[in-house]
Amino acid sequence: MYKFSKQALNISICLSMIFSVFLNSQEVEEVVVTATKQEKSVQDVPVSIEAFTAEDIDKNLIEDFSDLAEVVPGLIVDKAISTGASYSMRGVGSYGVGAAVVASLVTSFNGHSVYASALTDVGFHDLERIEVLKGPQGTLSGRNAVQGLVNLVTARPTGELEGKAELTMGNFNSERLNMVLNVPINERVGMRLATATFKRDGVIDNIHTGNDIDDRDNVAGRLSIDFDISEKTQMELTYDYQKGDDKRQNIGINYCQIDPLFGCSPFTKGVIGQPSHPNGSTSGFFNFAAALNADPTANSYEGVTILNSMDRVNLNRDPDFLQTHEVSQVQINHEINDEYALIVKGTYVVRSYNHLADNDYTVGVQPFPGLFPAGHPASSIPMQWEGCWGGFHNNFCEVTTADRTYEFAYDESETKQGEITLISSLDGPLNFQVGYYYYDNTQRNIYQVQTAAWNLIRDGGAHPYNLPLFGGALTGSGSTDFHIPWALSGFSAAALPALLTGYTTPIPVQGYFNDDHIRIKSKAILGEMYYDISDQTQLTVGIRYSDDVVKDSIFSCLTYTSCNNLSMASRLTSQYVFSPTQVIEADDSTSYKLAVKHDIDDNRMVYASYTTAVKAGGNNPNAQGLPDPYDQEETGVFEIGAKGIFLDGAMLLNAAYFQNKTDGMLISSIVNAGSRNVNTDAEINGLEGNMVLFLSETTSIDVTLLMAESEITNLSLINPVNINNATSRALLPPALGGGLVQRLGAGGVLTVGNTDAGLIYKFAGFMCLVPFNPFAPGGCPNPGIPVDVSGNKLPQSPELSYSIGLNQDFIGENGTTTARLTYRFMDEREGTVYNQPHLKMPEHKFFDATVTYRPNNGNWYVKLEAKNLANDRYIGSWYLASGLQGGNKFATVTEPRTWGLAFGTSF
Repeated sequence: MYKFSKQALNISICLSMIFSVFLNSQEVEEVVVTATKQEKSVQDVPVSIEAFTAEDIDKNLIEDFSDLAEVVPGLIVDKAISTGASYSMRGVGSYGVGAAVVASLVTSFNGHSVYASALTDVGFHDLERIEVLKGPQGTLSGRNAVQGLVNLVTARPTGELEGKAELTMGNFNSERLNMVLNVPINERVGMRLATATFKRDGVIDNIHTGNDIDDRDNVAGRLSIDFDISEKTQMELTYDYQKGDDKRQNIGINYCQIDPLFGCSPFTKGVIGQPSHPNGSTSGFFNFAAALNADPTANSYEGVTILNSMDRVNLNRDPDFLQTHEVSQVQINHEINDEYALIVKGTYVVRSYNHLADNDYTVGVQPFPGLFPAGHPASSIPMQWEGCWGGFHNNFCEVTTADRTYEFAYDESETKQGEITLISSLDGPLNFQVGYYYYDNTQRNIYQVQTAAWNLIRDGGAHPYNLPLFGGALTGSGSTDFHIPWALSGFSAAALPALLTGYTTPIPVQGYFNDDHIRIKSKAILGEMYYDISDQTQLTVGIRYSDDVVKDSIFSCLTYTSCNNLSMASRLTSQYVFSPTQVIEADDSTSYKLAVKHDIDDNRMVYASYTTAVKAGGNNPNAQGLPDPYDQEETGVFEIGAKGIFLDGAMLLNAAYFQNKTDGMLISSIVNAGSRNVNTDAEINGLEGNMVLFLSETTSIDVTLLMAESEITNLSLINPVNINNATSRALLPPALGGGLVQRLGAGGVLTVGNTDAGLIYKFAGFMCLVPFNPFAPGGCPNPGIPVDVSGNKLPQSPELSYSIGLNQDFIGENGTTTARLTYRFMDEREGTVYNQPHLKMPEHKFFDATVTYRPNNGNWYVKLEAKNLANDRYIGSWYLASGLQGGNKFATVTEPRTWGLAFGTSF
């Protein structure tokens, strides 16, 4: 890494020498940011920061967070399970999973935190600037930014009567319309109204429904009002509304190589659209328990259509997505006198989200056979029923004849933030800013997975056998409390009267569900002091004291098999009764910053800093509803950097080397029916830089780059889908049949299979190294062998990422045509902490281009734009299911090639 730093310096010197003879008076424009709550040039701020003006946003085709991630090397943004999102910056990410997990990377709107997961689904419009700050920012940022901060700065009223509009139409019948109107109400009040709509047909064909899915239907609006209360006091009001209502995918595809023990082989990636073998998931056992199949090892998905395509899927139902996101904000800027200024800000954010998705990623074609062999009089009973799904939202009923699985996610969130900051502007060498910040988040997050068997088990009255075989005796009884004992009795008619429960399962609880009520409160005192050691050298000392409380009231069950919190009295009501486990994690912490900046001259500076940050702990969701807290995450980052403008203003060159050491970093995996976050230690070292170089008045290039090395320094854990760390399957010994799997025990519901590391036992998707019953007290006595992943790379941490842009103006007699071609590269990266070769994500390479014509005497322009010119598709992120879903490998996918023709005008 140090060697690369030396090489980079040599390269910059060579560039200076080579291009100096060609350069003329064209100069780099410095970007002014408010990252320090004061307007300063990026070149004067001793922080690694990338800032994009409105012009930069336009020329880089940044319409949303995924576009921003392409432009900023090392920034990775993707959808995650349920209502979440995953972020990574400079080789380190927010790896924790769970609604109560505090984000490591903060996304903010005019300086106040907004839901990171929400921003993955909303677009950008009418922004003055995007600021991307790397490393801890807690001594200035209200919400504690442990690994970095992305701040969206909205455009303010200009005080002039003016407006602009842009209409873009492109492939997939896309239509994007952005409009802005500035209205001066009077000399003291100005208003700005901005609207944006985006519609696009689906880019994925669902061959079962005949519809295109993964479409977009977004609408957004923003009202901004600036009011000069007096010469010294200004008030800024902002209201922002965004809504999406369409059939977009959450996590788009699955990979699987079918295996009768694991469900999906943990040793290979497999093919797209292959469902897991039911015997390796919950489906096999529960199909048996529901009397849908006499053989719990049967493959109910045999014969399904496997497309192995990123552009075509085979789903029972199209996905359904609905989200609204609102931000209301007021900021008062008051100049107390020439030496002190006061900023008071309050923000209110609400989010409503729900989605429905097909969770098995296929359409079953094998009708359920029932319990009776062909020729038996009862074999003619059609195994179908009308079942109702959902329970909280996206409710529907349908006739079910074959296997299927749906997932439902729901989120209602409300956040209140308040902040007051005092900023000095003294004549002497000492200045400071100090503030108080308050954060209060209330959230309800629900995630459900429901299968055909679970749907039928909930109410015996719907069972196809109820009337013809039992004369309606099953009516009014249901749940696994009834069906599992009945199945294990061999579906004994004699035992039936004693097993009937007299209650059914509420629709929301007819599978796996996690109902999480979260309250997060944070109070902080924060600030920085600036001391001018000399005219060229400044010392910065920052401090933050935080008091965080995370209250997690969680009710999580896998049907009634693990629903200990739900009392018998509640079950007898056959109604949903919220019965939570409550965990309160209270933490306080102090973090600090020490930085030195030295101005070499008016155009060049160097700096060094050491910054710490602490992220609050929390609680893991699990199907047992047991308290399972995790600890705080503590980060320390050393950074040394240089910023400069060279060649008479024609070249901007910034670079920084950083060392990040994090103790207690959260690493998550899906273990059985819950998310398990564990604390580990990690180190990340890297070098980053950006350059803008004018070769002439009409030609320029821009380059941004990140090189990073990451290492997990202390972690051992059980791989939940490969519990004995095997590398391949093996045949069973002759005593166990010599095949791939063998049924054991009463009803044959326990399955054993062999690997090169020994035997594995599986029951209803649960795995163990010895024979077991997951529904008996104690469950599995030997859940697996921990593997030491110390020395492995962090997931989503590419060693090399860069972006190169070439800009050329063609000046004609009547106007100017500006062309831009961009190449963006991201190195291969690990998909999991286990660093499995088959889950390594490949290199990403994208070409984007724009061509814009502006007349000399006109207020309009036309623009041709295209993204992903080569139409390359890549896996964005892996999300590995637990054994209960057969170890399926879910993946997000990058967008296909898109292009459009835009017309814009202003007045």
